[in-house]
Amino acid sequence: MGKHLTAHRQLRFTHIYASDLQRAYMTAEELQRNQVAQWAHQHRVPEVVRLELLREQDFGSLELVPWASKRAQQAFDNAVPGQADPDFRPKEDLGSMATRAEAFLDNFIFPLFATSTDDLLNPTNPPTQDCVAVVSHGMFLSTLWQSLLRKFPAGSVSLGPNVEVGRYPQPLERLPSWSNTAFLELTIQRPASITPTNDSIPGPAFDEPGCPPALSGHHMMVHVANSREHLVGLNRARGGLGSSPFDPRQRSLLGFFNNPEGNKLGR
Repeated sequence: MGKHLTAHRQLRFTHIYASDLQRAYMTAEELQRNQVAQWAHQHRVPEVVRLELLREQDFGSLELVPWASKRAQQAFDNAVPGQADPDFRPKEDLGSMATRAEAFLDNFIFPLFATSTDDLLNPTNPPTQDCVAVVSHGMFLSTLWQSLLRKFPAGSVSLGPNVEVGRYPQPLERLPSWSNTAFLELTIQRPASITPTNDSIPGPAFDEPGCPPALSGHHMMVHVANSREHLVGLNRARGGLGSSPFDPRQRSLLGFFNNPEGNKLGR
């Protein structure tokens, strides 16, 4: 994905933020390496900023417990503290996730708009264009999207032609789903650069009455949602994992099963 965003979509990131969980920040670091290879001779490529704020929902004592069946849950009854146990930690609720999302926007995203406003007030300086990458996890990204959407008034959000809304459109706050390694790309325009369009759609239904959105006057265009175009034509390396080379230490699928027939599959 890092190569695709850099070489094919020609994005030059000025800020790269990632969850401090391994699966997120390793993706972000790969993106940063591709940025260095492509753009280091033209501009400074930012380092990856790891943030606890961007972590996935915390499931507390139930973290890593399989939920495939009731039997699977019961198998872990003795290993996982019950709710009556003083050591039991409940899962993080949606309110806590929203608080983290708001904190991220307030401390890392909205200050960029203040800088852009200063540029507009000074005609001797050309307006800066920030390009921000946020690498996180599916459930938290959905919360972050909803928090960002709350900042826009009705009619100030548009969908690009490549956004598939399906036969039965969902509310805007439910627009993006997050498949593994998929990404959403959007642009936020400053008030002075907004050109009214007929494609604007109503804002979210949960704006607080009497509370003006933080990005009033701005316009957001969603270019792609849940995009996996970087996976088109991807071929898995034979005998390896994904596109990685074969590792002789890897066990085959049959190695996980106790088969007295010498690990032969019957028909």
